[in-house]
Amino acid sequence: MTENHPEPPDLSLIVLSWENLALTTACVDSLRRNTDVDYELIVVDNGSTDGSREFARDVADIAVTNADNLGFAAGMNSGLRVASGRYVAFINNDTRFPSAWASQVLETFEIHEDVGIVAPAVTAAGNPVTVRDAPGRDRIALTPFGELPSGVVYVMPAELINGLGGWNEDYQTASAEDLDLAFTVWAHGYSIVLDERVLIEHESQASVRKLPDPKALYRENLEQFLDRWESTPLGSTPLVGSIDPETFKANQEHARTAVIWIRRMLEAREEARESAARLEPGSKPKKRRYWLISRT
Repeated sequence: MTENHPEPPDLSLIVLSWENLALTTACVDSLRRNTDVDYELIVVDNGSTDGSREFARDVADIAVTNADNLGFAAGMNSGLRVASGRYVAFINNDTRFPSAWASQVLETFEIHEDVGIVAPAVTAAGNPVTVRDAPGRDRIALTPFGELPSGVVYVMPAELINGLGGWNEDYQTASAEDLDLAFTVWAHGYSIVLDERVLIEHESQASVRKLPDPKALYRENLEQFLDRWESTPLGSTPLVGSIDPETFKANQEHARTAVIWIRRMLEAREEARESAARLEPGSKPKKRRYWLISRT
């Protein structure tokens, strides 16, 4: 978008950056070249010191320049507050987009009823659910509370994400907020669809690698996510859409059951790791892989 809209654009693109100017530049360039619907580009900079702040002001339709690194959730929410599109795309800055990606994603909302999130396929992510080597042909409704989508790019109806109050800012810096949002969308009776036709190139962990002790952060945020969803009801979660309270309550119970099994699975993996280490004297136990932290 390069001119003022008499009406809201179809799509608000929110690109969150923290350092990594070269990656942000490539991301923005691909969006400008390949976004084939009416859109506005919002670049949120989280206190970068490498020229990313100035770049955001130069290239964005709307630039949000935060003085400090607010973290992923708060950074995205600062972009959401100024977005005017009917749909909102939340975008990691270490991504590059193919031609006609936007029209395909928005088409998925038109074809599938009650879609809360469309997640394009990605070339790399910590969670393999949405990873593909090449574009596919299918749109796949992911199993609620089971197949957790990588949060590299989430596209959502603006009305829904605003109704939910945006991203949950209780999580530190980055990780697990994407899982929390996915669970919240499912709890409200919406589906999450993987659109394999759109394949996003993803650098993976470009920003996370710059954080101090990201593995410890992953562990702490994952425990926070599990604790939150193991407790019902979620009194702080607003009820949005047409879902009735009883169905909402039942969905929360499904979520609680899912995290109980996730916790048991992680505990079993840890026990197996420690047992293997005892059987091999002198060997060092392998470090835990928290693959559920899917956004990076």
